[in-house]
Amino acid sequence: MVGDRIFDEWFPVADAAVVQPGTWHPFDLLDDRYVLVCDRLGAVMVTRDTCPHRGAQLSLGSFDGATIQCPYHGWQFDGSTGQCNHRPAHPTQIPPDFAALRPVPSQMAYGLWWVCVGGSPRNLPDFQAFTAHPGQSIALGPKLVRSSGPRIVENFLDMAHFPFVHADYLGQVPFTEVPEYDVAVLDGALALTNCVFWQPNPGPTSTQGGNVTYKYGVSHPYAANLTKIPNDDNGGELAGFSIMIVATPMSELVCQVWNITTVADPSADLASYNEFQEIIFGQDTRTVESQRPQRLPLDGRAEVHQRADKASLAYRKWLTHRGIRYGTSLNA
Repeated sequence: MVGDRIFDEWFPVADAAVVQPGTWHPFDLLDDRYVLVCDRLGAVMVTRDTCPHRGAQLSLGSFDGATIQCPYHGWQFDGSTGQCNHRPAHPTQIPPDFAALRPVPSQMAYGLWWVCVGGSPRNLPDFQAFTAHPGQSIALGPKLVRSSGPRIVENFLDMAHFPFVHADYLGQVPFTEVPEYDVAVLDGALALTNCVFWQPNPGPTSTQGGNVTYKYGVSHPYAANLTKIPNDDNGGELAGFSIMIVATPMSELVCQVWNITTVADPSADLASYNEFQEIIFGQDTRTVESQRPQRLPLDGRAEVHQRADKASLAYRKWLTHRGIRYGTSLNA
């Protein structure tokens, strides 16, 4: 994985609501283990979940809100800075600076805590709807999916599977045709516009099926978003919503997936949106986990394509340009 830019990407690792003072939260990311530590004052530090002494897992030890104690030899570290303060085998010696834990960059956004373990952090995924409609978002996840992040994102961008994987929810036979849509790269992000598809329930006031228009965006290799563009026939402006999906790779072939829904209607029942997304996500998971190879093929000859795959082919090209090998055939 030398030279893979995946390490410079940001990934969500914890719901901000559960990161309370005096708690710590172990997680796996990019084939390594980390722990998010929130001290008594609410300061957050993220570090590798490994003691620098003999490699034991720190989160098997203890954290009292101020001090992390390794379970192996009792080394103690400051929970907000990572500084090693005490080594029981040498109680009178001041531990050297190189015995400290090394924090990695972290930040809170979209109601989640995000981590970047690389030396040159890139951008968070763009999800403008979250800011445009404060307090009107709800998160689903994390959900375990045994597949690669690129397979998960590509499925999210695909409309042709709606009548089959999501029959009677997002599509219905015989309304299977995917009309032509537009694909472009704008300011470094992939943009899919004029995405129209027939759905059995196109809006909250609909009494019959009809076309729905979406736009999709990809500004992060393991994330994507869609926005429903409503019209008077399917609920009007307040029927609009946006969804962002982000796959946090525990390893190349196992991800924790987050789904954030933001609605335009301030009186909407957010829980009902999550209930619907739970159904859709479960249907997608079964299919995505069945795909072989699990890593996304970047060789155009590896799979057979159709015109409706224009989005996925553009996404594969975009990944290559972004310098991402992790989770693709380039890493097989």
